[in-house]
Amino acid sequence: MSLSKKQMLELYRWLLLDRLLDLKANELFRMGKLMSMYHSALGQEAVDMGASYALKDGDAFLPSHRGKGIYIMRGIDLKFFMAGMFGKKEGLGQGRIPVGSHMCGDPSIGLVPIQGAIGSPFTAGVGAALAFKLQHKPNACLSFLGDGGSSRGDVHEGMNLAGVLHLPLVIILINNGWSLSVRSEYAIPVEHISARAAGYGFPGVTIDGRDVLKVYEAVSKALEKARKGGGPTLIEAMVDRWTAHSANDPDIYRTDEEREEARKIDPIHEYEKVLEDKNILDEEKREEIRSEISAQIEEAVAYADSCTEPGYEELVYGVYKEAG
Repeated sequence: MSLSKKQMLELYRWLLLDRLLDLKANELFRMGKLMSMYHSALGQEAVDMGASYALKDGDAFLPSHRGKGIYIMRGIDLKFFMAGMFGKKEGLGQGRIPVGSHMCGDPSIGLVPIQGAIGSPFTAGVGAALAFKLQHKPNACLSFLGDGGSSRGDVHEGMNLAGVLHLPLVIILINNGWSLSVRSEYAIPVEHISARAAGYGFPGVTIDGRDVLKVYEAVSKALEKARKGGGPTLIEAMVDRWTAHSANDPDIYRTDEEREEARKIDPIHEYEKVLEDKNILDEEKREEIRSEISAQIEEAVAYADSCTEPGYEELVYGVYKEAG
């Protein structure tokens, strides 16, 4: 599962795009530009991008409500995606879905359409994995889940079904220590949520979700096993939530010390050290990549600004049909 130097640098580009896109989205939300609420993924880029980089064409995936880089990595045009976040006619969803809050889908790239309730989309991933098995396809589904959503009843039922039917499913459970405003340790009676996997009859492991290479390796192995008929795997990725739950959350349940502690390890800086040690990245290359990505994002924002608001036909498409 080792990566070439070219792949390692490509993965760095994705990490940086995820970070810069997130920072821009937070800024745009406060300017009133985005269609809906925004949930930041700052500090979580390694698990989002490391896991997503392990996907292959034909696989299915269900992202979490945080992190948007996965959409671009898997093939959605950045301008098209940004216009969707703005709620514009020319964007993803044609202004009918809050793309900024993860409620979108594109079967052509394996993006399973999901609903908004945190945790509930997981069962759709179980359905996608079941479809692969029934159709005898050599693919797997990667389903993202949070520590809070992991305690939902439908999540337990979905995991049980995945275990019983030995489905090609990999669950990347992102444990950032908080279920919105409640500490995970207050709501979950086990030290590691991965321990629950044994009750469903499949393996569970806990990894450092801030180490992009460890994430990639763990998810790659689990997906390969699933594609070959080896059944599900639950991977609990431990991360730190740098920000509040959402852009309008006052974050009054954490102390300043807790916020500072969460930011002590930056997964992107840690990966930069790895690349520098391998002579893959230097200051000049870093700034070149950052400038390129920043320009792409600003170009996408300008495009989204120039797009048009949806009209009646877009808003009722697929929802309402007039008589006659």
